[in-house]
Amino acid sequence: MLSLRTPSEKEFFQIKNYIQAFELDDRILQRLEFISAFRNEELVGFGRLRQHSDCIELCSLGVVTKHRRQGIGKAIVAELINQSKSSIHLVCIIPDFFAPFGFKVIEKYPTAIQDKLNYCTQELIVPETYVVLQLPK
Repeated sequence: MLSLRTPSEKEFFQIKNYIQAFELDDRILQRLEFISAFRNEELVGFGRLRQHSDCIELCSLGVVTKHRRQGIGKAIVAELINQSKSSIHLVCIIPDFFAPFGFKVIEKYPTAIQDKLNYCTQELIVPETYVVLQLPK
């Protein structure tokens, strides 16, 4: 059974290690922004809602490699959406994963998201194309 909750300090240390290993956005990590997923007390995934001055961003989403393709990422995203009281933005390379939740590709976005897109394209270089998505509230 999967349980979702805010990570403890010790668990947050594990999350930071996974974020580094998965080469995710590691800027301004705050434990209370995260939801972590556990199966049998083992950390299996995590994600966060980062509050910017002009928007909320879903980011730093990761599932431990051996636990992927089991619905964990989807459960985390659903919980983060449930917790948000406003529109959510994200920058990603896998828009098809987020489409079933109602996220749509957008061309105009808040300054914080433009900064994130710049960071991704300059620091988190991948062969895929980054896109900006929004889930309106």
